[in-house]
Amino acid sequence: MRRFRGFSWLGIGVALAAAAATGCTTTTGTPVAKTTSATVSESPKAAESPKAAEPTGAPVGTAVMKVIGGSAPVTIRYRINGGAEQTETNVTLPWEKQYSVYDELESEVAADGGSAALTCTITMDGDKLVAFKTEVKPVCSFSYWG
Repeated sequence: MRRFRGFSWLGIGVALAAAAATGCTTTTGTPVAKTTSATVSESPKAAESPKAAEPTGAPVGTAVMKVIGGSAPVTIRYRINGGAEQTETNVTLPWEKQYSVYDELESEVAADGGSAALTCTITMDGDKLVAFKTEVKPVCSFSYWG
């Protein structure tokens, strides 16, 4: 019975190796995936002004963006739920912004305090730290995929 088990694992290994090799070819010793040609066209209108994603359905929670640290005024840029970027200048820290979270939409906060190290965080539902960064000009981003 042990011999049979070893044989079945060997058979599985050979089958997996054969499956991995399917769809690949070799050119001078370098594996190359087979490709097909496709034409992608984009309407001029879509290229000019991409539309931001809009929240749909009910919110899945709430989040709070925060920036702390430094003593001089800073510039804060943020986007909520894939929306347009907002900028606040000459902000005295600490700074925070609460917002509703929607499924599959990214939110981001970035802080510029010159050469000072700052900390940005995003916390969801009061107790889930979902983004954290401490450095010069930190950027924190988060999207919920439920």
